[in-house]
Amino acid sequence: MEIKIGVVGEIVAGDEIRSFIKVVDDTEKTGGFLILTSSTPEMKDGFDNWVENEKSLSKYFIESGWIIRWL
Repeated sequence: MEIKIGVVGEIVAGDEIRSFIKVVDDTEKTGGFLILTSSTPEMKDGFDNWVENEKSLSKYFIESGWIIRWL
């Protein structure tokens, strides 16, 4: 599974299908990663989640069942 940082992708399978996602490296501020999801590729609305490290990020993607088409 490929997880791109700072790149918008479309969720094509799993939870929140047809939503868009962007992972932001926030290690300088919080030590972890922000996972942004939105109904638009411009990320103008939606939600965010936070994980503490890359291992937790991978686990989050696996648990969500996400397949992402990176744009």
